[in-house]
Amino acid sequence: MVIPKEVLSDYKEMFEKSSQLVEQHSRTDPPTDPYRSHYKARDVLLNLKKQLDDQLISIQAAEEDGGEDELLYKATLAFTCRDLGRIYIYTEEPAEGEKLLNRCLELVEPLKLRPEGIIPYVGAVNELSIVLASRQEYKRSVELLLQADQCYDDFQLSGQTALTMADLYSPPDELEEESRGEKELENLYTLCCFYLAQMYGHLGEPEKSAQCCHRTLHRQLQHKSYDAVDFALNTATLSQYYIGQERFREARHHLAAATIIMAEYEEHMLQSELSEQQRSDIVETFKHRYADVARCWAKYGLLLLQTSKERLLRDDEDEAQRLIRAVEQLSLMDEDYRFVDLDLSACESRVTCDYCLTFDDAKLVFHFVNEWLDVAKEYYKAETEATEYAKIIQDYAEAYEHIAFFEELPENQAKMHKRRAKYLEDLLELLDPSHYLKICRECWYVAGTAHAAVLDVRLDSMKLKQSPTPDEIKRVNQSCLKAIKHFENYVKSYLAPDSSSSSSGSSVSQQWRPNMDIEELRTMLYAHFHIGRLYYKLISAHPQHQLEQLNQCLVYYKRFSEGCALHKEPAEQLHGEIGVVREMLDLLPLKINTVKRRLE
Repeated sequence: MVIPKEVLSDYKEMFEKSSQLVEQHSRTDPPTDPYRSHYKARDVLLNLKKQLDDQLISIQAAEEDGGEDELLYKATLAFTCRDLGRIYIYTEEPAEGEKLLNRCLELVEPLKLRPEGIIPYVGAVNELSIVLASRQEYKRSVELLLQADQCYDDFQLSGQTALTMADLYSPPDELEEESRGEKELENLYTLCCFYLAQMYGHLGEPEKSAQCCHRTLHRQLQHKSYDAVDFALNTATLSQYYIGQERFREARHHLAAATIIMAEYEEHMLQSELSEQQRSDIVETFKHRYADVARCWAKYGLLLLQTSKERLLRDDEDEAQRLIRAVEQLSLMDEDYRFVDLDLSACESRVTCDYCLTFDDAKLVFHFVNEWLDVAKEYYKAETEATEYAKIIQDYAEAYEHIAFFEELPENQAKMHKRRAKYLEDLLELLDPSHYLKICRECWYVAGTAHAAVLDVRLDSMKLKQSPTPDEIKRVNQSCLKAIKHFENYVKSYLAPDSSSSSSGSSVSQQWRPNMDIEELRTMLYAHFHIGRLYYKLISAHPQHQLEQLNQCLVYYKRFSEGCALHKEPAEQLHGEIGVVREMLDLLPLKINTVKRRLE
């Protein structure tokens, strides 16, 4: 039995009509009837499915199954079930969609390594993985996608060329030289890699997720199937995973790829036929996303400086663990994390991926960070994007914190910490705490630590001299008072309304706001410790002032001690501070009594 040409032509026409309805007509569907074209396409495909089911029954009844006709009918029915399943899922009828997708897989299971079956098979698996993920069946979804992954590899090894639905009804001599089936299969497999990345992420396997993300991006580059802005943003986002793993070479590579792709896109993004509004929208999107890539570069530099600092302070046991991880990474292939088709050497050479060991090393990274923050700040303005602008300013401050660690001259360290505090203080002038309380809290605390760092430098300098000058004492007290002011603002922000009035007085008891998390409680305890220490460091020749300062020191150390007793879990990491405070609580009453006797 040979299928008549007019029947084949009817099938092809129905399938193409449904595709046009979904891909073209649906774009103009009104908001009041958003699925109109999809419903029409569904009706066409349901009609086609019924005809195909009937023909298959006839073939099997005539015992003519197993021939070319049956293969063609099964392949056509598989394509039809796949597209029907996709439509049902889109129109929010997942149960019916899942049933049709499973029917597609049943039909193509014996054909999935043949040109007629590979496309509907991978396509149905992709759609089914979304349905499973919607029910949080991520493990089952991964298993299905891995089967499609293996099937794709096996099919590629066979040297065959995949066929689309249109190819099924075209004579061999009419098939295009550049097969439509090959292109569709590659796109479907790229989507399969993307879905695998998402599922691995849900399953808590970030390394596998990152590898699949990279494979997706690499394939988009190879097959030129990407939107430049989306590609750059996704690549830059992936770099943040590598940064978190201290894999700076891979992170730099991905950021360089994002930068190069954005630069190439900028050269031709404004086509002559675009309207002014379209041109304006394109430029706005480009500036926005380029600023986001800039911020990712800044994060790269900040984390490289921070990790370099921590590495110099790290003990041998921690370093041994790092070496084990480094050996594991040697097993990775270049294609696991590199874009071998892109020449990124010029962009990569702008910044190191090695740990900083000296001030000169760190200075280069520091300037690199500031350059990219300047780019980001060009887009994110305080007037229009206050939250994002604030984060950028905080990044400037963090850069100064890290570079100060590598600076050997104490006076220069103090200048860097003062600059760090100034960024945050300028930001606090801009922000209203009632609207940006979280950011203000961060700024208060970090500005307090910055001024405390300046204080330590100045106190160390004074120790080298027999008698400090009045100007040196004044500067020490200024640093103390500035740090105290910021820490006290931080503490007040966490007090219950009826406790805030007594927060800076002599009363020891305080009522903290409820529902503070562990990290907030720990930082609150640290803040009390800092304030107590700072009051003790204030220098005064007047006994009355000394008494006031010692009493304040005692109040905050008592609050710290009571807070640690009340909040045992956040206090677990404060053993050193707890020991210091215990000694100070024994010492301070004696000192206070001594000063009181001088006042009598």
